[in-house]
Amino acid sequence: MRQLNEKIKQKLQVIEYLKNGMKNKDLSEKYKVHHSAISKIIHNKGKILQHKETMEKIRRK
Repeated sequence: MRQLNEKIKQKLQVIEYLKNGMKNKDLSEKYKVHHSAISKIIHNKGKILQHKETMEKIRRK
């Protein structure tokens, strides 16, 4: 479970960097992944953010 949380945190960081204007190419170099991995995060942004909200609700209970 912890590894999953780390992956989600990393994806959320990528989304934040993108919001702040960082380019896909720069992020792929920073995280040492293919640019398509960053594109996939962009494509699944809604699901990732929804997962974050769900996890926050669970923690509040």
